[in-house]
Amino acid sequence: MIWTWAGGWLEVAAGRVMQVSVGGHEAFWQATRPEGWNVGGDRLWLGPERDWFWATDDPHDLDGHIVPEAIDPGKWHTVRDELGHAEFTANPVLHHRRNGTTTQVAITRHIHLRYADSERVAYEVQTELTMGYAPAGQELSAWSVLQVPTGGLLEIDLAGPWAFRDYLKPVDPARFTVGDFRTKIRLTATTMGKIGVQPDVFAGWLRYTTDELTIERAVEVQPQSRYCDHPLGADPAGQGDALQVFEDDGHYGGYAELEHHSPAIRANGPKTVVDVCRTAVTVRHRP
Repeated sequence: MIWTWAGGWLEVAAGRVMQVSVGGHEAFWQATRPEGWNVGGDRLWLGPERDWFWATDDPHDLDGHIVPEAIDPGKWHTVRDELGHAEFTANPVLHHRRNGTTTQVAITRHIHLRYADSERVAYEVQTELTMGYAPAGQELSAWSVLQVPTGGLLEIDLAGPWAFRDYLKPVDPARFTVGDFRTKIRLTATTMGKIGVQPDVFAGWLRYTTDELTIERAVEVQPQSRYCDHPLGADPAGQGDALQVFEDDGHYGGYAELEHHSPAIRANGPKTVVDVCRTAVTVRHRP
């Protein structure tokens, strides 16, 4: 479905925002030849990645990493399809790649168009995640992934001293410029890397600026809550990451990702979590 207005449009499909166009400029990365899961846009994955995606403890062995079909593309059902509001549901069964256990999940996803004109568009995605049957101790998070073109400048608001940890090849700390309550990095994607930022560091707001557009994202971060996604080899009992940033060196098609996780739900604890993400895309006016 495509929502249009004077000066722009927004495409929604299968539980995701595929693309936003404003002022004649498309905001998100999309595959030129879509194949399998990697089609682009603003999508939902499920964490922790180590449980559903990885069959190896070596983050450099990409043959040990797969995207489960139950997660992406998944089987989404359209509940509502009207201008400015779409609702989707899905009920994936996840298979733990290490111990073979299964976890039942129920997802409801609302996409709302909040504002639109020829220079700015804003939308909100509300994701409700509920855990059904699952083995004792199993954790789960809503993992939102926005694919963007490389070369832009990323700014991250900070709630505490800047710190990150690596998931793949180490990212040079010198690439970051750190100021008062904000850090900046240009996402060149010359090497494949991914960083994670814990919830006591990420303040819940980021901005990605390209030559034509500015993309802003705002989420609620709960430092007092449990987050469950960690790099391979990290202690899974420790606090996980709320924000992640990925750069692809061309292996998957060449893009960057702005990612965040909801707090975790657990088989022996809270069974439902609601994540709300607000995104705005604005045309840049340069002298």
